[in-house]
Amino acid sequence: MERKDFIKRSFALCGLALIPAGVMESCSKKSNTSGPSNVNFTLDLTNAANNALNTIGGSLVVNGVIVIKTAGGSFSALSAACTHEGCEVNYNTGSSMVVCPCHGGTFNATTGSVLGGPPPSALTKYTVTQSGNILTVKS
Repeated sequence: MERKDFIKRSFALCGLALIPAGVMESCSKKSNTSGPSNVNFTLDLTNAANNALNTIGGSLVVNGVIVIKTAGGSFSALSAACTHEGCEVNYNTGSSMVVCPCHGGTFNATTGSVLGGPPPSALTKYTVTQSGNILTVKS
């Protein structure tokens, strides 16, 4: 083997040795994204912007919080950032779960508890009260 080939192969092997570290780092469980604190807002269900919440299975992300009208007709409010890497979660009406589109984490839509995937902890749960057509979401 010539010296030039030896050097090329050595650099190639060194480069390949670094790939697993980069892959492991990109999807590690080091992130623990917590939901917003001091949450206190209202939603008027007669406002067209909030129309999704007038249908069972409808959801809306407001101020970093996902508000869901659950199958039972009640409302749930959870942090909208996945606790794994901070991706914005969605509500899946077919499975009645909150799902992270980035790495497949799943959460209970009522409690925010982790059902599967890489998230290290539950989504933050907020209190929702309804008075007529007004929903109030608080920490």
